[in-house]
Amino acid sequence: MSIRQTFMKYKQMRWYSTKQNMKVIDTVNDLLSNNELKHKCHPGRMKPKQVEHPAWLKKTVLKILKDETISPTVIQGYSKKLNLHLHNRHPPLEPQDIKLKFQEIRSRLQIDDAENLSDEELLQYPNVKQLFNSTVYHWTPIMYDKYTSMAYLVGRSVPEYSVLYKIFKEIHDNDKSFAPKTLFDFGSGVGTVMWSASQFWHKSIKEYYCVDVSGAANELCENLIKHATPQINMNYVYHRQFMPASVFPTYDIVVSAYSLLELSNQKDRIKTLSKLWQKTEKYLIIVEQGTRVGYKIVIEARDFILNYGNKVKDAYVFAPCPHDLICPRSIADDTPCNFEISYLTLPIGETSSHKYERYSYVVLKKGDRSENDIKWPRIVRPVLRRSRHVICRICTNSGNLEEQIFTTWKNGKLVSFLFFFLDEILISQHLTCLCTIFCIFRNTYRCARESEWGDRLPFEYCETTKIEEPEEK
Repeated sequence: MSIRQTFMKYKQMRWYSTKQNMKVIDTVNDLLSNNELKHKCHPGRMKPKQVEHPAWLKKTVLKILKDETISPTVIQGYSKKLNLHLHNRHPPLEPQDIKLKFQEIRSRLQIDDAENLSDEELLQYPNVKQLFNSTVYHWTPIMYDKYTSMAYLVGRSVPEYSVLYKIFKEIHDNDKSFAPKTLFDFGSGVGTVMWSASQFWHKSIKEYYCVDVSGAANELCENLIKHATPQINMNYVYHRQFMPASVFPTYDIVVSAYSLLELSNQKDRIKTLSKLWQKTEKYLIIVEQGTRVGYKIVIEARDFILNYGNKVKDAYVFAPCPHDLICPRSIADDTPCNFEISYLTLPIGETSSHKYERYSYVVLKKGDRSENDIKWPRIVRPVLRRSRHVICRICTNSGNLEEQIFTTWKNGKLVSFLFFFLDEILISQHLTCLCTIFCIFRNTYRCARESEWGDRLPFEYCETTKIEEPEEK
């Protein structure tokens, strides 16, 4: 069978027509085609999948527990209860929400003259009070004394360190010229922000300003950083229990990690965000747990800064969003925009095990977005790998959620058919172009298949390409 007959046989199938509307960008495609870059190492990959906890942490925690005569097994059990409480935590109800609850109660219960009774008078009825207590979330602040701070250290330090490490690595990898000299940590707790930031910028950072209302947590943090590696100079670390009144000085990095939910109401959160943004010189990082509640807190912060920040100084989203528009996840459905990282628990009171931490975050940057800023789509759900095709759910720079399907039929292994006949095909300029097109599609498919939840895809939109049948001679 001649080359032409073989080609015409396969052409009758649909592999000749490519309807894929995304392809790998040319610069990355060239590197892949020349074997200068592996598909699993494309520039949009967010590594690592699992962050190793600091080597010094286990030994230091065990020593502190021994000095405080605290049983590792007992503190481990308490830390699990604290973790569950934090995961199920909700923000306190706002006054308007409480009014709506009382309106609902009035409509459900048959009480004479209920409309004329105040909320306080209505609560005097036993059935009203019982219904109110069962339907309203009762928020109370967590008092981090010495024991609770130790439980937080045992249960939450590693997952929080892992999340922060990955966020800082994203900044480090995508802004290589950035060398921060100062860092401000709101809600510093046991110091996980300092541990993770020092992995990248310990030589450049000369001031860590830590704010946490708990004196016990601050004392524990100071004890821990004496053993940290890379070594953190104690002369560079300042602990305070309250937010400074002045907006000066400003700091290169400002972080609020798992802290905004601890504020008593939305007014306090907005007031705090305003101060944090004013103290930001370059990057503001907001992180919360990847629950619906945590996601809403992050989106509240994101929307406020993009609206308020742009009135003071230009602000844009550095990560994870490839756009500054309204989050499409908040419009499309009620599921949170979150990401996931695996970690190995501390072997304190039990054997170490693999777990996953889901988190929601936003990194906001001051200044104007560069015209050359990368706006590659972000994968916002687990990649679905199937037989001869892969499905990626992505958030695009147009502010939309899309589902892209990359197939081996259109993008993958069938391209090898062309390369089998490459030497003879080279005589035809038309078919040489065909090879180039399918090479791009093959690299597109393989990049998509090697990607993970949270990665960016170095892709761009392309027009539908159709290879016409050559004229008969």
